[in-house]
Amino acid sequence: MIKINDIVTCEPNGNLTCAFVGRVEHIYERTVMVTVLDHQPCDRFKVAELMGRVIVAKTKVKTQAETAQPRKVAKI
Repeated sequence: MIKINDIVTCEPNGNLTCAFVGRVEHIYERTVMVTVLDHQPCDRFKVAELMGRVIVAKTKVKTQAETAQPRKVAKI
């Protein structure tokens, strides 16, 4: 479940060529508006052109909790 202010990892879309990290600003029916927080250097001009905001399909967005790898617990 995606909520406003969630930090998310987004797959490349029509605007940006590489995956990026952002914060959810607005939730629409099938998309979300994301403010780009971290991106690849090859996308820097496009991020500037888009004023740091991108509309992304919900299917291409994963929250940090979903992308985090489970911690390994050492057995004692």
